[in-house]
Amino acid sequence: MSEATLIRQVTSGLVEAHRSGVAWASRDFDPKLTIEDAYAVQDAVAQSLGWFSSGDSCVWKAGGKVQMTAARLPLVLCSGAYWSAAGCHQLTLEAELAFRLGSTPAGIDDVLSSIATVCVSIEMVGTRMKDGFIAPATWRLADNSMHGVLVTGCEVPFSQRQWAEQTASVEVNGKVLAEVRGTHPNGDPLTPLPWLLAHLHARGRQLRAGDLVTTGAWSILPVEPGDSVCVRFDALGEATLHIRP
Repeated sequence: MSEATLIRQVTSGLVEAHRSGVAWASRDFDPKLTIEDAYAVQDAVAQSLGWFSSGDSCVWKAGGKVQMTAARLPLVLCSGAYWSAAGCHQLTLEAELAFRLGSTPAGIDDVLSSIATVCVSIEMVGTRMKDGFIAPATWRLADNSMHGVLVTGCEVPFSQRQWAEQTASVEVNGKVLAEVRGTHPNGDPLTPLPWLLAHLHARGRQLRAGDLVTTGAWSILPVEPGDSVCVRFDALGEATLHIRP
C-alpha cells in the first residue's frame, strides 16, 4: 500500500468513527504509518469534520518524554461542563496545566516570556479505534493524540514555580483517588513549549498571542460515563467535569 493510500484509509476510518460513534476496526495497524503521516491524517480529519476556522485562536496539546508530539484540540469547555463521551472509547482522565500566551513569541528564546496565564485543565482522552490503546504510537497520534475534550478552570497570572514541589489531586465522584507531587513527565511542564514552537514553524505555522497549550499529564486515571471529576492544583485552582452517562 502506498503512503498516500494509507493516509487516505486512516483518515476515512477516523472520520467515519467520529461521525458514527462506532470504533473503527482497522484490519491491521500498518507499521508503515510514520509520524509525518500521522500529522497529515490529523489535518485531513480536521478539514473533513470542519473543526477549525482560520481566525480562531488555537488550543494545542504537546508533550512526551522520549518523543514529543502535538495535536490541535477542537473541543474545549469551561469547568463545570457536562460532556457526552459518545464515540470516545476507553475513557481516561489526564490532570494537566494549560498555559495561555499573552504575546506572539518572536522565537524559541522568547516563548516562555510570552506566557501570560496558567489554568488547571482536565483532558479526557479515548480512542476512535478498536484496540486503539494498544495501537502503535503513530496511529494514536493520527487519532489526534486520542483527544476527547479539554476542560479549563479559571486562568490566573503566570509566574515560575518550584515545579518539583507542585501538588495536585484528582477526585472522582467526590472521592480522592490520586494525590501527586512534582509528577510532570518532563519535570518542568514548560519544556514542551519551545519544542512546539519549533514543530509548528517547521510546518509553516506559529504560536500566537491568545493560544492555549497543555503540556502533559501529572496524573492519569480511568473513568466511566456518569462520573463527575475534579482536578485541583495547589495555589493554581481547579477544574471539574461531569461525564454524561
